[in-house]
Amino acid sequence: MPAIPHLAAVTTGHRVGSFWRRLDDTERTALVSVSALRRFDTGATLIRAGEQENWVAILHRGRVRTVAADGRTPIAVRFAGDIVGEQAVLDHETRPATVRAETPVQALIVEGAAFNRYLSQRTRVLRVLCAVVSERLRESDRTIASRNDSFTKVAGMLLRHVDEFEWTNGGRIRFDIRSQAALGESLGLSRESVVRALKLLRKDGVIATHRGVITVNDVAELRARARR
Repeated sequence: MPAIPHLAAVTTGHRVGSFWRRLDDTERTALVSVSALRRFDTGATLIRAGEQENWVAILHRGRVRTVAADGRTPIAVRFAGDIVGEQAVLDHETRPATVRAETPVQALIVEGAAFNRYLSQRTRVLRVLCAVVSERLRESDRTIASRNDSFTKVAGMLLRHVDEFEWTNGGRIRFDIRSQAALGESLGLSRESVVRALKLLRKDGVIATHRGVITVNDVAELRARARR
């Protein structure tokens, strides 16, 4: 059994607004008690599209990328605090997407039967999960609407990172993208499109870049650019 007091806590690494953050202490502790902690190396596949496996993962540390069944089309990036794999547990169908670790990942794994029992005993958590699923549908709609606008996709991704995490770095917000090619892959863009978008933001002082790390210097201007 996992070390419950430690794993049931919320840290600044957990995304603001994530599934984990929305649970209270009792709900998190109960979920940890029926879970197993697993670790995945960078590049490892947590979930593979088409598989019949029936479990969910709550990301405790790290970042993953979900891609469509074709193995190429990006869907979203998920962070610590997010839940993945819930759709197959809810609808009892095969996995609709592949989930790969973009960084070293720690995740709480809950078998489908245990997760369904947990939800049946806690209707508030079920409502939280429904809200998460609804938000992801809206996110998908926004992604489709901006699929031809690489600048908006890059600026929007940075803005989401700004809004969904707590920052204590003197107001300077840093985001490790690993590389421009990796960022492009996660957004379904070419490296050249990412380079052009970052160059425009850097030219106007909105961001600075250095060795795979983006520092956001002007959040207000980034917000304005992402919404144009």
